[in-house]
Amino acid sequence: MNGPSKKKINIPVIIVIVFFIIFVSLYFIQFTDLYEYEQYNKMIMTKEAMDRFEQDVSEGKNIEIENYLENTVKDYSNNASKLGNKASNFIERLMTDGIKRTFKVLGSLFT
Repeated sequence: MNGPSKKKINIPVIIVIVFFIIFVSLYFIQFTDLYEYEQYNKMIMTKEAMDRFEQDVSEGKNIEIENYLENTVKDYSNNASKLGNKASNFIERLMTDGIKRTFKVLGSLFT
């Protein structure tokens, strides 16, 4: 008798399952109108800033545009993301150099 058989991991099935989960998540987000809700909230904040601007103009206050613009740039960088960027750049350089060398070898074979 043979020992216990090892169960094979079916990678294509796992990939399909991951893509299905991503699809269902994105569909659910679109279905619940989460994106439209976020855009609506941004519009309300913009309208509130416009109202403040108009009130400040009517009161003759000193107006600076920075007081009415929302800072939408968020910095999500941390040590993990910086390490990921460095690893990504390193892999990109490796792949680029490898492809260049491959074409150089293939070019020398045909010339």
